[in-house]
Amino acid sequence: MADKVKVAVRVRPFSRRELDLGTKCVVDMEVDQTILFHPSTCQEKESSKKRAPKTFAYDHCFWSMDVTQTDTFSGQERVFDCLGKDVLEKSFEGYNACVFAYGQTGSGKSYTMMGTQSEKGLIPRLCDALFDHIAKMEREDMGFKVVVSYMEIYNEKVHDLLDPAGLDFYQICPCKIFILYYLTLISKRKKST
Repeated sequence: MADKVKVAVRVRPFSRRELDLGTKCVVDMEVDQTILFHPSTCQEKESSKKRAPKTFAYDHCFWSMDVTQTDTFSGQERVFDCLGKDVLEKSFEGYNACVFAYGQTGSGKSYTMMGTQSEKGLIPRLCDALFDHIAKMEREDMGFKVVVSYMEIYNEKVHDLLDPAGLDFYQICPCKIFILYYLTLISKRKKST
């Protein structure tokens, strides 16, 4: 992590509904590139009507479409190895770290971030590694303070996911100062508890 934002993309497996509809995959990945094919190119036979694919470069591309493709499949551990370890390393160097998941409903954000009991996601793996590292470094003359916020922006509202009562949510307004104020407010509230 060289003091920059890393951008990664992950392709999830088809949902049951998509399989039932006979959906065709229009995405392919090669190392750090994601290739999107126009859906019509999968059905047209004349090459003159086919549209050229669009290629996008990212820091990491995770192909999680088919677990049987062992040479290209990216599971939860690989996602952590590529993204989580750098976040953890920088946090122990004293930097603030943030993981931001973006995508439409059903795109796999929750699975990537939280996972399942048998396949832990990025957040539980980060927490395990964080507290393991603290336990190994702990001495009487040194202390550690961990401050965490876990938020979701949904339907233009920011929800504090660490507030089980769901009392903390704020409307997003176009004013950037409001967002900074909100993040500071949540941070101060979490530190005091």
